[in-house]
Amino acid sequence: MPADSRRTPRAPHEQYRLADIPVDDAWVRKNNENLSEVRRLQWSSAILGVLVLAAGIGLLVYSGPATWGWMLSAVTTLFALGCLAMTVYIPRKMGSMARTYATSELVPAIVAEVRPRGVTLLALVDRAVDRSAGKLPTLAVRSVEKIPGHEARVGARVPCVAVVGNRNARGGDNTYQFVSPMPVAWATPDTAVLRRLAEEIPAGEWERVRQSTDRVGEVSSQPTNLLPLD
Repeated sequence: MPADSRRTPRAPHEQYRLADIPVDDAWVRKNNENLSEVRRLQWSSAILGVLVLAAGIGLLVYSGPATWGWMLSAVTTLFALGCLAMTVYIPRKMGSMARTYATSELVPAIVAEVRPRGVTLLALVDRAVDRSAGKLPTLAVRSVEKIPGHEARVGARVPCVAVVGNRNARGGDNTYQFVSPMPVAWATPDTAVLRRLAEEIPAGEWERVRQSTDRVGEVSSQPTNLLPLD
């Protein structure tokens, strides 16, 4: 088989079930927990960078003209600059939410657990990159604080998109190592859109994830929060 035929497509999302999801930027900034996580990472990187930079300056002052002080100061400065650069790199790497929703597969998820400060979602996703090579149905879990427009009760349907990434670098691999359900309700307050998207997901998929509700603990115990299905 030619090497080219084993490669996954340059735009694998074109094979997936995509949906027309209107993204309200103001609503996303207020409700999307992915963005909140990005902001926390940015703040953490910025604070770490400033602290390390201050430590490097302190070392330089303490060591005076000593060579070891200059060397350590140079290393800590480079590390600090790397941390500060991450505050810009992280959101650029993530891309816009509009693009994420437009290129991520529409998947079914249900509320599997209700906790004092949020709920646990159980979703049916596919870890296969190139679907022409076969599907890899998988259960995925995610803990969230709130989902506007949805009841916080076990069994409630929550249409999501599957955010994927961290694909193994090996050329022959066709599996996403990271898959996380992201509620459509974080993109828009329009309940009509949520109902439409729920109807676009086949009834059989909703039923399959519903029947797997009692496996939420098993999925959560996996290091990746992913559990392959037969």
